[in-house]
Amino acid sequence: MRQLLLKYFCLSSLFVTIVSCSPTQNYSLRKKGFVAESDIHSIVNRDNSLLYKAEITLYNRYYSGLIVLKQTDSITSHLVFITELGMKMFDFEIRNNQFKLIYVFEPLNKPEVLDLLESDMKLILLQNLINTEANIFEQENKTGYIYQTAKGNLKYYYFVNAGTKTVEKIIVRGNLGWKEKVNYLYNENLNAKQILLKHKGFIRLRIELTSIDRKLQP
Repeated sequence: MRQLLLKYFCLSSLFVTIVSCSPTQNYSLRKKGFVAESDIHSIVNRDNSLLYKAEITLYNRYYSGLIVLKQTDSITSHLVFITELGMKMFDFEIRNNQFKLIYVFEPLNKPEVLDLLESDMKLILLQNLINTEANIFEQENKTGYIYQTAKGNLKYYYFVNAGTKTVEKIIVRGNLGWKEKVNYLYNENLNAKQILLKHKGFIRLRIELTSIDRKLQP
């Protein structure tokens, strides 16, 4: 009997902890709606390509170099990671919100690694949010709101600044807590000057991007 009570208490405590830490705490559900591309500020700048210093930790291995986010035409952009020695690590083409792997460095050419890189890059670039139906939660002071979407047993929470439409934070939650977090900082031109992603799980991944104050020619 004591063991049953202890088990019940532990499960109840876990449930209370999960509920009390809900990302939508202090927000009210306003409506459900379709998130169009015009509803949020894009991470990829359509006028100028963006250059980032990149630090990536994967499988306890550290990679550093440069990541370029470049809009090549009205529906296509590229995301390329080049090491400090000039070696290309990966190149993704993004067309109509669909990712296509153009190139990957052979040591990274493993299905589980490629799936993780692609899903996390999609998360960073808001590809999982655009053209998606979402629950919309609003703060009482109406200075911010949350788009909440779901896929499988995962829920995605996008924290948006109501004035600039910029996504300031993303939390991905599973049944037992958060699995991924992304934080954004923006400059006066609303370009993302710093992006930090932390991924928990069997494959731990950390990506830190810091904008370099230089504009590449389109």
